[in-house]
Amino acid sequence: MNLAAIGAILAVSTVPARAETSFDEYSEDVSRRPAQQLAEAGCDLDIQVRGAIATFEARHRIVNPGPGALGSSYAFDLPRGATLTGFSLRAGTTVEQALPIAGEITVVDGEARPMFGIDPALVEALPPGSASQYVLRVQPLAEDREVTITLRYTAIAELRGGALRLVIPGRPNTSKLSACRGSIRAVGGPGATVGAIRVAGTEAGTRGVGTFTVDTKDVVVDAELAFAGVVPVVWTQSEALADGWTATVVTVAAPPIRTTTPRLRRALFVVDGSRSMELVGRQNTTAVIRKIAATLPVDTAIEAIIYDRTAKRVLGTWKPGDAATLAAIEKEITTRAAINGSDLVGAFKLAHTAISDNTRDTTMVIVISDGVLGDVDGMELTKALDAKTSTVDVLAVVLDPASTQSPGAAALRSPVNLHGGSFVEVGVSELDSALGTVDEWLRPAWLELSLGDRIEIPETVRAGSGFTRMMLHRGAAPKLVLTGHGETPIKIAARGASRAPIATLVLADPELAERFVVAPDPTDADIARGARARASSLALHPYVHEGLAFALLSTSGKVAKNRIAVVKAGGPYERIVDVFDPPVPPVVTIGTTTLQPSAIARITLERLFRDQLQPKAYACYQRALGLAPKLAGTVHFDFRMGRGEVTSVAVAGLGDAQMDTCLLDAAYQLTLPLPDFTVNADDQTVARYPLTFVLSESRPQVVLGDADSTSPLDIDAIQGGVPGKRGPVKVDSATPLGTMRPSKSP
Repeated sequence: MNLAAIGAILAVSTVPARAETSFDEYSEDVSRRPAQQLAEAGCDLDIQVRGAIATFEARHRIVNPGPGALGSSYAFDLPRGATLTGFSLRAGTTVEQALPIAGEITVVDGEARPMFGIDPALVEALPPGSASQYVLRVQPLAEDREVTITLRYTAIAELRGGALRLVIPGRPNTSKLSACRGSIRAVGGPGATVGAIRVAGTEAGTRGVGTFTVDTKDVVVDAELAFAGVVPVVWTQSEALADGWTATVVTVAAPPIRTTTPRLRRALFVVDGSRSMELVGRQNTTAVIRKIAATLPVDTAIEAIIYDRTAKRVLGTWKPGDAATLAAIEKEITTRAAINGSDLVGAFKLAHTAISDNTRDTTMVIVISDGVLGDVDGMELTKALDAKTSTVDVLAVVLDPASTQSPGAAALRSPVNLHGGSFVEVGVSELDSALGTVDEWLRPAWLELSLGDRIEIPETVRAGSGFTRMMLHRGAAPKLVLTGHGETPIKIAARGASRAPIATLVLADPELAERFVVAPDPTDADIARGARARASSLALHPYVHEGLAFALLSTSGKVAKNRIAVVKAGGPYERIVDVFDPPVPPVVTIGTTTLQPSAIARITLERLFRDQLQPKAYACYQRALGLAPKLAGTVHFDFRMGRGEVTSVAVAGLGDAQMDTCLLDAAYQLTLPLPDFTVNADDQTVARYPLTFVLSESRPQVVLGDADSTSPLDIDAIQGGVPGKRGPVKVDSATPLGTMRPSKSP
């Protein structure tokens, strides 16, 4: 497949997004300002956790001591992944529930509509680029009055360290907002109960009940799970949608086995030191090594192998895991030159030599790489390691620069699946947070997991961790069985956990929007039915998003009851206000066009081969002719390239060992441009290139080939061109090849 060029464009623009501060006040006579008179007199947050689903109810009591009436706006954030499902307002003994309002909202002056009262409050999503996710706007509150606003939202808890974890955003640092008193009640699903509640790592309750306070900092709340068995549990929670559709959340949680491998006495770090790792950063590689070493048992012996095109042992023997040993490994990593080549197979062969020293101690082989391995499959790695499964565990840590993903994940998982251990992939931008869970990396894992064909899941789950997945389907949830293996094969049927409001979470997932159509080759009618089902489901389970707000409608006035009924039925809505929301200045946002695939362009390959490979190959041929004056033929190069690195090269040569070695060295010396992931998508490129060495009229000649390249990317969608033919280039005649040098074939 031919490669062509592509460009990506950065665009800078000003977008009229609303810039909200946390808590503002205003009136007809008072311009928008941070709250001075209005104050939050109380804040309470109640959380109910059922299985992995958390529902929140936050109550904010706003008071106006006077003088005069003031309106307010309150900008706020929710926990990551949460959906805002509703709010209400209580003034005195009256509670008013908000209604979902779709489409653009027109604001009119209340004096122009004497038949209606003033709509008390509105909550809406803020545009991208705003400082917060949502804003609550409250019409003027009279002096010596107060209201209580109740916000309701839903989120999925994260499974971390054998616990259900929620991260609650901190509150802005202003004296007019009070600290929020929080409480949590949590129950697990079948096979797991909730014990201690921990806040920032400190126990704050038992038996699934606890308390906490939300101030200016984010608050991490963990509900610890106690498992009845030693294998993962699988929960399902479902909620009916419209037209026979159902939303389901599947949770897999693994018990937190606290020990590392029994008899673990040694740890062998196998570290990728090739050129593409420069995108990861050597400081990140050493940070991972230091953190893992600190988590290992104190008597663990350590050795390290660093590899690129070749592999070498750093220490030469097993040494105690003390500061001097780690300093020696770190020095080797930080001072060595980064070159092309990623021969993990060779590194595993060297690892086999290091661990095959007639000891029965269990060794953990810890691979640290960016996952760019070249043309390597898992069988090659397991064969190269050639170790007994009872004496070796494998921990594969893949560090991804930017938003890339490992192209060699499948190969790296193979030795993990065979020997036991774990596969961890983390972006370097999230490394600081991920290093806080290194102890989980060293725990046992369940491998090659599957829940059938209906749902994609991670292939590995480590002890104490887990995951959730959402499904959209017609009728009842399919029967799900988790298969895989740890020390023994597992086959675990899913069981139903407590009912929870999960519909909005599924509806808010953009990837599930298209799954309202189940026909394999949908017709226009199928697509229309799916769209109607989605619209009906959203009407039954509304949540605040870009096209939908929640509004409290006035209950006073002559036709208020009829107006509410019309809006409930989906009729038009005009917001009636006493004071218009003050205008706010626009914010400047920086946007980018969607990144396109950026495989190495064919013209770039042609230039690399012409300008870098050709002269070196010419020099190799010069030397070879001195011993083999009739040497001739075509040499074929097979390149694998990725992230600015020549990962691997294979040369089908002329049978002259010295020349073939020289050509291989020349190929590995190509210098590819390192990608900039702000404008380049990640790519892996395969290039095939021939060079023909001929003797014509007793004169040797090197004929340039034509680059033939393939890539896993959709090259047909990339615009570009193929370079034209080039004429011969003259060189210094004072060479063993006389007046001839490599040239383009006619």
